[in-house]
Amino acid sequence: MQRRLLGRTNRYTYPLWVRGLLQASDRSAYQQAESLFTRLVESPYEVLDITPAPALWGQMLRQYPNRLQVALFAPVSLLRVEHYSLALYSVQAHLIEALCAIGREQVDYYFLDLSEPLSESVLTAALEALELARQERQIGALGFKARTDPMRVLSVWKTHDAFELLYLPENTELRAVLIPEARARRVGIVLEHPPIEEPPAEAALQQTGADALLIPIR
Repeated sequence: MQRRLLGRTNRYTYPLWVRGLLQASDRSAYQQAESLFTRLVESPYEVLDITPAPALWGQMLRQYPNRLQVALFAPVSLLRVEHYSLALYSVQAHLIEALCAIGREQVDYYFLDLSEPLSESVLTAALEALELARQERQIGALGFKARTDPMRVLSVWKTHDAFELLYLPENTELRAVLIPEARARRVGIVLEHPPIEEPPAEAALQQTGADALLIPIR
């Protein structure tokens, strides 16, 4: 498959991103991660979502030569704070922790979670922290994730145009409301998708309107 442009990020990537998941097994988490990582390095995949285990995947990224780009999703709990200063600190701390884990100066794709209602001061603080990180090249591209309440998310999005990427789970209502807005804003669209191989992936990209599909790999 050809690499695709991710909206206004001006970045081209292979359109299947992978999320590294570990499962109950006789093998240790390290052994599972090592085996998966070896497969990734030898595959056409270019973007690894380290969110399920940042420390473990960070160890793999530091230990083995690779050209993988890193995606990271902020937990929904990150902005469950009441004050501007706490929101600022929470985002900065989360990003610094991730950079230390992967041993790099930049997280390529960082997604803020807008699934829960946020006060204006908390959201403003988070976006200010992320904009500063982007200016300092600690973040390559900034996106957001949503899981519920598409009309509320759309309202927030219309007043905060900082996002270059959109990530959505398998939710028909969310996708019906937010994908057209993403297209109008030239925002890159990344969609959750079950495991899929190259030939049918092309059809899935066309059908969903996605620029990339994020699939689990075990």
